[in-house]
Parts: sequence; C-alpha cells; structure tokens
Amino acid sequence: MTKMSGAMFEGIETGVSVVEVDAPSISTPNDVLIRMRACGMCGTDLAILEGRHPAKPPVILGHECAGEVSAVGQGVTSVAVGDHVVVDPNLRCGVCRYCRSDRPNLCETLVSIGEDLNGGFATFMLAPEKAVYKLPLRMNWITAALTEPFSCIVNGFLRARVKPSETAVVFGAGPMGLFWVSLFRRAGARKIMSVEIANMRREAARRVGADVTIDPSREDPVKRVLEETDGFGADVGVEVIGKVETVEAAIQSSAHGGRVVVMGTCRPDALAKFSPFDLMRYEKDILGSHTQAATFRTAIDMLDAGYVPVETIVTHQIPLKEIDRAFALNKKGESVKTVVRMD
Repeated sequence: MTKMSGAMFEGIETGVSVVEVDAPSISTPNDVLIRMRACGMCGTDLAILEGRHPAKPPVILGHECAGEVSAVGQGVTSVAVGDHVVVDPNLRCGVCRYCRSDRPNLCETLVSIGEDLNGGFATFMLAPEKAVYKLPLRMNWITAALTEPFSCIVNGFLRARVKPSETAVVFGAGPMGLFWVSLFRRAGARKIMSVEIANMRREAARRVGADVTIDPSREDPVKRVLEETDGFGADVGVEVIGKVETVEAAIQSSAHGGRVVVMGTCRPDALAKFSPFDLMRYEKDILGSHTQAATFRTAIDMLDAGYVPVETIVTHQIPLKEIDRAFALNKKGESVKTVVRMD
C-alpha cells in the first residue's frame, strides 16, 4: 500500500497529529481519488478538538478541500485525471423526505467528510463523484479552498432576501463574517456594520467593505446599531459567532420587517430570549442557515469572478506538517483564515 501523511484526530484527550497512513484507493465505480493541494481550516475543526462538535475518531480532519484528480472509478464521467476540483463535504442520502423536497442540507442521514469520513488534511482524499466539482484551471488553490465555506454564506444570503439600499449588521468578523460583509457591499447595502472584538478582524472588515466597525468590549453594539440607523435598526442582521448573547443582540438590533440569519453554531442545549410580541407586531423573521442546499456551483463562479477579497481574508498559509501551529493561531484568534497547503 502507498503511504501518505494525514492529520489524524484520535479523540479529545489525544487530539490531532500528522501521521503516516495507507493512502486511499479507488474501490467503487463512482470513486474519485484526489491529490490534495489546499484545505481551509474551519472553526468546526477547532470545535472538534475541544469537544464542542461531534466527529467519529479516528478520522482525518479537514472539509474545505481543493485538489487535483489523481484517479477515477470506471463509472465517473464528470471529472477526469488532471482536473482541478473542490469537494462538497456533506454527503446526502438523496432519498429522505428533505432530500426529495429540495432541502438536501436538512438530510436525515447526513454524513460529513472530515468528521465522519477521512477528510482533506492529507496527501490524498477519496470522495464520491456526486460531491466533486470541477474548477477553472485559472483558479488558484487558496481561492479554491474557500468554496465550501463561501457556498454556505451564499445559501444564507439567499435566505436573507437582501435588497439594494438596505442596512446590515454582521456579528463576527472571522472568515464567514467577512464573506457576508463582502456580499452586502456587492449587493448595494446602504450601510454595513461589523461587530467584532478583535482589532485585526475589525480592520479586515473595514477593508472588505464595512462602513462601521463596533468593538463590543467598549460599547453596546445594539445601541450603536440603532444610532447608526436613526433608531430604526438593521434591515438584515447576521450572527456567525455561535453565542447566545450575540444571537439575542442581532435580534434586538433588527428593524421592523427585518430578517436575522443565525449561522453560528451554538451549543445544542443553548436557549436565547426574544420578544414574541416584537416578532408578531413588527413582522421580524429569524432564519436559520445550515451548510448549503444548491450553491456550490454558484460559489465557484462567484469566487472565479473575484467577488471575494481573498488576500484580506486568508492571512496564513501553513504546510500540513505544521498543522499544530495552524490550530494554535486559530485558537488564539491570531489569524483570520488559515489554509493548510499540501503542495
């Protein structure tokens, strides 16, 4: 068997380490073997290490995958050896009630690459053809590795029904928050506000299009949003942090008829407070957004067209052998987006 390197998660107590393991090989007609080139590090990866998100160890982490096709099963027709590709890590069954009602991101038996199956922090990765998307050869690997997280933002953005001239506030200026700010700017939002505690990320928010940045450690973000909108509140609020208090603040800072999109992963047992009267009287919408339903191809096209300021969002590129440093940077909040390189 051919050997390869992979960042193996053995469990919460053991953590993750780069080890030599057998490389995967084609075993079914629909398999695609990918030589990995880059894989983005997600907050979910850190949450797995800290026991805040489920995974099935031993498993190679990494789900924001980009690479080159190395081999294909005999039934594969959409990609060929040498193609540059990205992978949708969320494998749906295709037959449950939600898959068959055009809501595959709600699949009842969802299986995730990088959590349940070996992922992209490795030399090679195996994926079914249905999850593999061909890229333009001109797209660089770092941009390509943003496809999966950006596709999730596009999904939430469509749910938010954003209109030109609306006001918006985004709680959190990590990669996901910066994607949102970028799209609000492209959509013609009249005023974009970013709420973020880290200086580096607030500056990044300014660079990608935020008109106002708010440090919640120094002032009340709800009060500031109301001041910035002449007391009306934001037409669209977004929460990408995953904390009860920021979910509540996003709802409190929303305008009459406003929409609040919750994308941050709170603990399953967490409960937030809001006023049912306000939801009824002022027709506010609270919208959840989980992964993506059918926006992977759209995300590729938008990234290829330059919708995202990649150079601002991706602050660190780190080789696989130094993945411990990548996790440390993310845990300390010293990076915005880290991409692990395998080439």
